[in-house]
Amino acid sequence: MSVHSLQDTFIKALASDKLQLPAFPAVAMKLQKALHDSNTRIADLEAMIIGDQALSSQILRAANSSFYSGLQKITTIQKAIIRLGIRQVATLTMAMSLSSLYLVRNPQIGQYMEKLWQHAFASGLGAQWLAQRCGYQLLVDTAFMAGLLHNIGQLAILRLADELCGSRNLNASQLSEALLLEVLDSTMHNAQGYVLMKRWNLPEEYGVVARDHHKEPYDANNSLLVMVRLMDQMCDKLGIGLRHEPDIALGATQEAVQLGITELQLAELEILLEDWGSSQMKP
Repeated sequence: MSVHSLQDTFIKALASDKLQLPAFPAVAMKLQKALHDSNTRIADLEAMIIGDQALSSQILRAANSSFYSGLQKITTIQKAIIRLGIRQVATLTMAMSLSSLYLVRNPQIGQYMEKLWQHAFASGLGAQWLAQRCGYQLLVDTAFMAGLLHNIGQLAILRLADELCGSRNLNASQLSEALLLEVLDSTMHNAQGYVLMKRWNLPEEYGVVARDHHKEPYDANNSLLVMVRLMDQMCDKLGIGLRHEPDIALGATQEAVQLGITELQLAELEILLEDWGSSQMKP
């Protein structure tokens, strides 16, 4: 099977309207609203989290990670919210709830999904860190979500492949690593990402990042896009995700120059992401 024939299979499946794109998780939808509600209280957020044991453990792990750690170990969700703040915990919880979208039936596709989730979560953390360090305080929350969601089109393609394999409309043995990666790297995932953002009724700024994060030339005035593009390259350099390109000189990239980020700061961020570890970012 060629790349073009696989793309044609996906395009026809999507056009048939028989296959459903993933729905935005209910918990994530509630948290999206909570982020824009100034009346949200600690107790409200705590109640959303503690009912899900797996989600609670992930939030506690995040609160005690090198990104957010303090002097004392955090052992309760309430203390995690106090340390990180309502908005940060709401954002992290929304991210963790989205991780359910990366679970599929086919084990071969599942391996790619795990790497895709690692890349997404690391991109979100890194874009948020860049916003804080580069003077974009008003973009801190949106930077995390933009980084988390920028490759959502690849998730849609992998979920489609999983569904087609399950319905026997596609033979999993035909999905070689080289073939699947070429399809995932194509511009198809940018277009599908934008479509999915529209379906989820998410802010346009997230859709633009998903659509344009590989575009050349890109809009250098879109700071959110610039930060996510830089994180995309950092993840590739560190091998977080589907690609590993260790020779990328991040400090020399146009994005790093535009953000005014130093080599020392980039090295600090690389260390933080490596310390987080892939085990912290499994769906």
